Amino acid sequence: MTVFVVSTFPVWTFAGNSVSLSDYQKVKEEQALSLGEALATAFENNPVLALQKSRVAGQRGQVVHSGRLTPSNPVISVQGEKYPSRIPDNINYQVRLSQEIWMGNRRDLGRDRATNELTATEQDLEFLRIATAARVRSAFFNVVLAKEELATAKRAVDLMEQTSEVIETSYRRGKMTKMDVNTAVIGLARAKSQQAAAGRRLEDRRLELAKVLGVDPGLPLDVRGDFSPTLTDLPEDDRLIEVALQQRADLQAAAKRIAANESALDIAESLTTPNLEVFGFYQRDLGDNVVGGGVSIPLAITHRYSGERMDAAAGLQAAEIEAESLRLSIKRSVLSAIAQYKAARTQLRQMSKSILRRSEETLQLMQQALAAGKVGAASLLSAQDNLLAVRNEYIQVQKDYIRATQALEIGTGGAVSMGVSP
Repeated sequence: MTVFVVSTFPVWTFAGNSVSLSDYQKVKEEQALSLGEALATAFENNPVLALQKSRVAGQRGQVVHSGRLTPSNPVISVQGEKYPSRIPDNINYQVRLSQEIWMGNRRDLGRDRATNELTATEQDLEFLRIATAARVRSAFFNVVLAKEELATAKRAVDLMEQTSEVIETSYRRGKMTKMDVNTAVIGLARAKSQQAAAGRRLEDRRLELAKVLGVDPGLPLDVRGDFSPTLTDLPEDDRLIEVALQQRADLQAAAKRIAANESALDIAESLTTPNLEVFGFYQRDLGDNVVGGGVSIPLAITHRYSGERMDAAAGLQAAEIEAESLRLSIKRSVLSAIAQYKAARTQLRQMSKSILRRSEETLQLMQQALAAGKVGAASLLSAQDNLLAVRNEYIQVQKDYIRATQALEIGTGGAVSMGVSP
């Protein structure tokens, strides 16, 4: 599914020299960012992505730590003693070096666990990138649509002002009633109110775009271009769900967390085989040199690590439940997004831009017909109400389409997305 647009947004400043309006508009266009550049900005600055990147970096450190050759550093200890001076060679001392050694395959198990956790964290980052891309596209096109909404609101105000003037002129000639004048004034007030609301929504959409891009909301973000969706058909529901389950990076992350928890359970079960400590020493004892060594190992008698095994088993079960819950959630979200998209597609096919243009044209024709005495005020005011209603519906169905495609992109893990023509 592709939305062919020529859409960009600029950040611009002027200081010192004055410029003409045409030069100003040209500079705005030259400084505008494309959708691709907006996506790159979000990938670089979005705080949610930045936080997840830091988690990935931290988990890489855990992988490095899990690959250490021994559980701990070697320990060296020195002790000495002095006997009464009447004893020859009365100063004795001992130097002891000990090292703990992995047992129960815990080094490999720990490395497997850390590696799986790293992969899961990276997959979470990938899913966040896809979700962020979907939100950038949605926010980007919402600004485009908000600008169009404001433009249509301004056109509606112009038409309503013309209607009000026509009816006011006819009223002064005795051809219209005061009620007709009041109705026209009310229609104009409604159009101006919608124009003000459209201006506020445009600013809101710009702030939403700034938020997802991770940039200063004080910067004057703007977009240019035309929102022209291509209403393609989707694959069968079952096929789209299958693709989503294969492509969703967060589901792949959930599978890796199951594997990590399986390694954690294996580690807990291996604790009944404690790590071995080997040591060697050199000792000076009453003038004699003594060299020796040995091993020591804790006896897992009073503490059999049953609590650790229970905790690890519960963690594995929780990871499996979360993965299955996510699988079901993905199916629900894809089915819901499909329904939203199909409804929006049907509405867009009916409520196209040409319908809005026809409503505006009808009102203009009614104004001319009223001036020529061919229709009454009721027909003109009906066309006025129809334009306001059609305009609202036209804008709403496009918002629904953008919302539906965002849901599809996130739900399918990026298998379906909005794009722009080259």
